[in-house]
Formats: sequence, structure tokens, C-alpha cells
Amino acid sequence: MMESLHALQRHIDTSGKLQSIVKSMKTLSAVNIRQYEQAAHSLDGYQETIESGLQGVIRKTGLPDSAGEEGEIQGLVIFGSDQGLCGRFNEKLVEFLQKNQASAETLQRSQVLVSGARMAARLEAAGFKLTDTLWSPGSLAGVNRHVYEIILILYRWRQTPGLKRIDLFFNRYEPGASGLPTTLPLLPLDNQRLRELMQKEWPGRSLPYNAISPDKLFSALIQQYLFVTIYRAQVQSLTSEQASRLHSLQQAEKNIQEHLEELTARYRNVRQSVITSELLDLVAGFRTVTDNAIS
Repeated sequence: MMESLHALQRHIDTSGKLQSIVKSMKTLSAVNIRQYEQAAHSLDGYQETIESGLQGVIRKTGLPDSAGEEGEIQGLVIFGSDQGLCGRFNEKLVEFLQKNQASAETLQRSQVLVSGARMAARLEAAGFKLTDTLWSPGSLAGVNRHVYEIILILYRWRQTPGLKRIDLFFNRYEPGASGLPTTLPLLPLDNQRLRELMQKEWPGRSLPYNAISPDKLFSALIQQYLFVTIYRAQVQSLTSEQASRLHSLQQAEKNIQEHLEELTARYRNVRQSVITSELLDLVAGFRTVTDNAIS
């Protein structure tokens, strides 16, 4: 009995320490979610500036040539996770990709860039042929460099004959949800959006003066547009990953709490049995001494 008490006490202590670790991880995930949300919101003003610049250029020069490249090769940029404890974060996006992509033959000809080693493993197991793989940034500080690495790879892809389009795939963050699989066209440019910018009323009396040629300015603005779009997708993926991890940790904490309550109840029952046994031994000993004294 005494050994059982000691064993139960060790289990209770271990579960309590594990519960403390889970609580700390929950706090860290909640802080990261808030940090990534702020980073996404901070891009709003910058994106408005880029769109205003594009509006000014295309109002002067007109829309760029909308003739798309001929070909069947598609570029896929997929944002996943490097770390665990995030539920079905990667699996849901893989299932979404399988439902939204063309035949297996077309996929074999596609250029596929994956951010996240765990996502890469899932995609390979699902039959995807990966062209490039990157480690997902572990913090907000690493997102900038990571996005530039993706852009460099996309520039290399653009030299591929027959590349028709490039799409982004990621889990979009929604409060209260663990992640919503989403696709976002990246290239070629959405001419409908450019037309809307061209027709939008200019806020000033005259268009701004360009110190460089419109073509160079348009190219520079498009580079910044690509950066902002990819940055948003990466931050959305990281936020969704943290939300999925927070949900998993909340479930783990609930399970640990239930396990602790069960262990505590067992400990009390065993301890009561030990106390009862000791009292019975005392009573039996007292009776023996009393009987011997009388006789």
C-alpha cells in the first residue's frame, strides 16, 4: 500500500509539472497570435501606398499587356508547419490541395515550393513532387528573410518555359477556427483589380510626378506587391498554426486536469485504506494487550 501511495504521488507530481509546461506553451501561443495579427495589420497602410502608386502609373500609361504566357505548368507555393502539436493543420491543407488541383499528370509537371518540413513530408506521402523546400520561420523576425528567399525562387521559376501561373496555398486565420485552407492567385497579375484601380477616383488634383520611367516604377511597385502578398500569406499561416496549437494545448490541458483529478481521487482512496488498516492494527493490538492483562 505504501508503495502505491508513493507511486501515485510521483504520478501526481509529474502530471502537475506537465500541466505547468502546457500552460506556459498556451501563453506563448496566445502571445504569438497577437504578434502575428499586429504584423498583418501593420501592412494595411503599406499596401494602400503600393496600390496608390500602381493607380498613378496605370492612369498615365494604361493597363499593361494582359496576354498571359502559354503553357500548362503551374507554380504552387504552399505554407505549412515545421513543428508539431498543431492538430490537423498540415493534413487539412493537403486534403484541400488534392481537391483543388488537376490530374496527377499535371501535378508532376508543376513547380512546387513548400515552406515547412512537416508539410513537405505530408505532400510527398500524398504523391506531390516537390521542387523546392524551405524551413518555415520560427518567429516574426525571420519572416522578412523567408519571403525574400521565396521571391528569389519565384524569379528562377519565371525562367521556366511553359509556366502559366503561380498560386499561394495556406491556412487562413479566423478567430474561433483552427485554420481555413485558402488559395490566392499571385501571378499573373489580376487585371480586374488593376482596372478597378485605374477607374478609382484619384484623391488629389493631379497625378504625381515620376522621377523614373513608368516602366521601372511599375516593375518596382509590382515587386513590393509580391512581397506584401507573400508576407501576408506567410503571417496568416503562422497565425493559423499558433491557433491550431493553442486549441491542441487547451485539449491537452483539459485531459491532464481530468487525469490529475482521477489520480488525486485514487490517492485519497488508497491513503484512506492505509489509515483504516493502521487503525485496525492498533485496535487489534490493544485488544490483545488487554486480554493478556486480564488473564
